[in-house]
Amino acid sequence: MQFNRAIKLNKIEVFPIRAHGGVSPKMALGSMPTRPALLVRIEDSAGCYGWGEVWANFPARANIHKAHIIQDVVADHLKDFTFNDPREVQDALRHKLSVFFLHVGQVQVFEHILAGIDTALWDLALRSAGVSFADFMGLPHASAQSYATSINACDLERLIPEHAELGQTYFKLKIGFEEHGNSEIVARAAQLAADGARIMVDSNQSWTLDQAIETLQQIEDYAPYFAEESLRADAPKAEWEALAKTTVIPLAGGENIYGIDEFMAMTNVGMRVLQPDVAKWGGVSGALDLAKAVPDDVLIWPHFMGAAIGQMASLAISAAVGDASFCEIDVNDNALRTDLCGDVVVIKNGRVRLPSEAGLVVPPKPAALKEFAEQGI
Repeated sequence: MQFNRAIKLNKIEVFPIRAHGGVSPKMALGSMPTRPALLVRIEDSAGCYGWGEVWANFPARANIHKAHIIQDVVADHLKDFTFNDPREVQDALRHKLSVFFLHVGQVQVFEHILAGIDTALWDLALRSAGVSFADFMGLPHASAQSYATSINACDLERLIPEHAELGQTYFKLKIGFEEHGNSEIVARAAQLAADGARIMVDSNQSWTLDQAIETLQQIEDYAPYFAEESLRADAPKAEWEALAKTTVIPLAGGENIYGIDEFMAMTNVGMRVLQPDVAKWGGVSGALDLAKAVPDDVLIWPHFMGAAIGQMASLAISAAVGDASFCEIDVNDNALRTDLCGDVVVIKNGRVRLPSEAGLVVPPKPAALKEFAEQGI
């Protein structure tokens, strides 16, 4: 899918930011006492711009590390590059830099950077063309379905009813904590979910095959809509296949899967819900290409946990895929989602409207960029 005119790139800027306060989602792999993020702004030779987001949740200063890599390694390769399709930029950067990132042991960090750049290029190209994502894609309605995610065990009784009132009918729980108990959390959530609502579980790669089999069998009676990352993303395919055969709960994953071939390999061993993350792999281009490639019985439910830029891009993917797709939105307080770009992620009747102006996302407010700017770098 190409845009009508060639775009010549001029420069890329990085904005490592951080929000303090709020509420940390509690997950098996660690907590987030602050909310770091890394934004990229790409400008073309005509002065038009686009914004993207590079995944930077962990470790705490990942945003600074990746910002330096973009400045030190990637930026020079974007200068004067001309493209019609954002995919051309990803292809060129992989050709030029993949060996370098292999040599320094940063291959997946490179993928995160490419993903953020691709999203920024989509925003730039749409803005340059004077068209919104919904209009460019010919979507019947410019909104996406959403679901509530990262509900902490201590907040179930408050947040599930609260988000049900917003029209959301799917609720994803973080499990894998010894202090809470998996079955107990799921039982409480299932009791709170209204008629027709469904729960899902996410254990963030924390189980062995035996643990996953045992735990999923314990919660099958509550009919979770899916179980996310029940095994490590790099667990042998035979283990994923064995798990799929022992449970009626559909298996989900994708935030730690890289490349369409690997996604398709996971569907071949039983994964039924794919969750590409626009800030970790492929950007908008990768997610759209994956949606075209999957079998009819496999769902695309975009993964996201970050700031408003990536959240809007993720919602755009769900809108493009259609009504079989839902995009996750973190229920926990995060000023980078609610304040950075203004009130742009508004849930109404379970849906979120896409930006109507030209571009993919709403740019961050200058005052907010200053307020959340990373200190001491």
